[in-house]
Amino acid sequence: MSLKGNGGNAKASEDDFHDRALEKFDRGRFMDDTEPEPDTWGKIAKKWPKVTFCIVGNEFCERFSFYGIKTILALYVVNILKQTQDQSVIATHAFISFAYFTPILGSVLADGYIGKFWTILSISILYAAGNVVLSISSTFDKGASVHPYMDIAGLIMIALGTGGIKPCVSSFGADQFPPNYTKMISIFFSVFYFSINAGSTLSMAITPQVRVMPCLNHDSCYPLAFGIPAVFMLASTGVFIAGSFYYKKVPPKENVIAKVLKAICKAVYNKITKSVKRDHWMDHYLDGHECAKDQQCLALAVKGKHVGQKCAQQKFADDCKSLVRVAVMMLPMIIFWACYDQQSTRWIFQACEMDTLLWKGFALPPEQMAIFNAILILLFIPIFQGVVYPVVEKFGIRTTPLRRMTAGGFLASITFVVSAFVQLRVNQTLPDIPADNTAFVSIINMFPNCNVNVSSDDMSRTVLSNTSLIDDKVLEKQQLFRLTVGNKKSVPFTFVYYGPECFGYDNKDYMKNFDLKGGKTYYIATTPQGLIMDSSILTKPQEGERQSSVNLNLLLPCASVPPNASMWDKICNETENPMQTTYSSKIAACEFDAKDPHCDGRKRLFSVWDSGDATPMSLPDGTNTTATIYAHQDIMPGLYQMFYINYKHDLGDRSPARDDMNAFLIPDVYLNVTGEGGVYAFTMGLDAKVYSTSAKNIFYLHTVVPRNHVSVLWQVPQYVLITAAEIMFSITGLEFSYSQAAPSLKSVVTAMFLLTVAFGDLLIIVLDLIIRMNNQAIIYFIYAGLMFVIMIIFVALSVFYYDYVDFSKDVDEDKTAQGTDTVSYDYCDDEQCTKL
Repeated sequence: MSLKGNGGNAKASEDDFHDRALEKFDRGRFMDDTEPEPDTWGKIAKKWPKVTFCIVGNEFCERFSFYGIKTILALYVVNILKQTQDQSVIATHAFISFAYFTPILGSVLADGYIGKFWTILSISILYAAGNVVLSISSTFDKGASVHPYMDIAGLIMIALGTGGIKPCVSSFGADQFPPNYTKMISIFFSVFYFSINAGSTLSMAITPQVRVMPCLNHDSCYPLAFGIPAVFMLASTGVFIAGSFYYKKVPPKENVIAKVLKAICKAVYNKITKSVKRDHWMDHYLDGHECAKDQQCLALAVKGKHVGQKCAQQKFADDCKSLVRVAVMMLPMIIFWACYDQQSTRWIFQACEMDTLLWKGFALPPEQMAIFNAILILLFIPIFQGVVYPVVEKFGIRTTPLRRMTAGGFLASITFVVSAFVQLRVNQTLPDIPADNTAFVSIINMFPNCNVNVSSDDMSRTVLSNTSLIDDKVLEKQQLFRLTVGNKKSVPFTFVYYGPECFGYDNKDYMKNFDLKGGKTYYIATTPQGLIMDSSILTKPQEGERQSSVNLNLLLPCASVPPNASMWDKICNETENPMQTTYSSKIAACEFDAKDPHCDGRKRLFSVWDSGDATPMSLPDGTNTTATIYAHQDIMPGLYQMFYINYKHDLGDRSPARDDMNAFLIPDVYLNVTGEGGVYAFTMGLDAKVYSTSAKNIFYLHTVVPRNHVSVLWQVPQYVLITAAEIMFSITGLEFSYSQAAPSLKSVVTAMFLLTVAFGDLLIIVLDLIIRMNNQAIIYFIYAGLMFVIMIIFVALSVFYYDYVDFSKDVDEDKTAQGTDTVSYDYCDDEQCTKL
């Protein structure tokens, strides 16, 4: 390598001076980085750049916005967009993954093109617009044509926004200080990261509570739950703009991320296409390099060295080698984030199947359990730094980053073992799903004073009056008929009645065939008015609002319906036999009021069944009548009275006020729903074969799937464990990767760290598409096993592959050409570096 003239040398010096001058120039004055840093709180307050409070406020509002949306998104996808839990898992983690891929775009835009200020400002406007779009979309009815397209558009804009500004805001805040004000910069970062946790914690405390509030005539309030984050994001943008004229705006420089990618691609290409042998594949980056033609190599010559004595590109290649080694050690973070981010989906759905009532009158929304992580992270950081690590060190065990990460990784594996055992407890309230060739059948006895013995396929069950056959693992009951039916089979059932009031059914045995399909669960209700059968829905409610699911079996004939109510029912109006035909229009369950029975949809205890389907009902004497079966409707726990209702005008899916409907009480019928998460069949009939003015209404609530028994507080241990794992694995992992990266590539390492989150959520999607099973406990065990295996590999890499490096030895020599960051770890001694 030879020097060809001094022109390039002089040009390098001129450019270097120009860049340094721009960095120091701020609002018409030069910032003196040789001025001593203030050393008292009074002086610090006086010298503190007040404009940084705009940046801190911006971050607080942005974190409130992002976590508010992230916290409730999984339930929104299920309940408003009407997707399954698996589809919600995919959608939610696709959003999170995209949000952590986009920081690369923000970094490239800020470093290579328009600078941090304009990147933050322009992308914040896009971010705020996305919030507004999502909020507006949530105001439309569930079946509106804008879903899911408008929601997807809003989420894409939000993901671009949060990711685009993520790599810029904290460093832009640090740019407001003179470079030598290291203590003040450290204080700024402490305040900055406190604002992050404060914003996210406050959001997770407020947003779920807002979601479960009735508003805009809806049972839940997603528009306000999304609207509040939107307001915060608009405020965030406004606060940032407020400081526009006072910011120090460092112009964009070289895009380091692009430079690293180009260098790696060039090295791989040269290794494949050229025959030159190198000790390391990354050294092929230097193929064809000449120091005399490289500006950075010439800059080193300005500092008193001969051209070629110190090669800047060789140093860069060596830095890239170190980066690759750090990247290999960061790979287990992908699995960790795949476990950690289950808090946003599967752990929420697990909480939906638990008892969320903490004490009378206060329930914790399922998604709000994540607030434990936000609070514990604030508590655990000083505890681990000030207590746990020093205590371990006193026992002679050095808490090196890799050792901390190892402990955190294994703890994450244990966390999912714990969550799997919690799920096994939860599974006790979940129904058994019949095999494809098997049908389950329950019997409901509606007779007030008559027992019945039912037999089929060599099995016999006695069902006492006003009871039913149930399966309940908590109560250790397994009473349903389990019949082998293949794909479909007509199965005979024999009913033998006995007791004081059997309405003549006890005169002889009664046999009837029922068509049963494999893989389904049924119930047969025997009533004074005859027999009806229907298949059972086994899915628990997913609203996350302490609801249960109830379907109605109405056996009350049109003759028993008040004339003013029967007139709005088409079937009752057109039938020629009101004694054998049942009402089929709207029925409402309304909050019990002994003094003034009425319906008001604005109250919390209100639910409507819109219309039912006529179902044949047979009597032993061969008489055929009809019953009306209404589909399942989610309903809050409480005591209800039942009403025939009719809306005075179209309300969409909004809840009606008292004046919006006509309502007639169904006398002597009460629906009492206790707990949450149960699935029930509620049957209303007469205590007579046929209607007469002396007949009384009777009712029975049959349990198809028992209510949730396991308290949601059983999730607290897994949140404690995953938070401790986060401290040791994630936070230490960022610390490790940052300290082990070359000074010139620390921004690249930060981008790589964010990418591990993105790939972790992408891995969740891939595994969800591969692992198709209903038992969530098995899925948790799979994640626990995967994390355990990865940590075994991580330990092996720590022992046999990785050595700590110390960049402080040559940073003084290279800081002008390569950067000024001197942060490093002292895990190396004069002879060798510590492993693990």
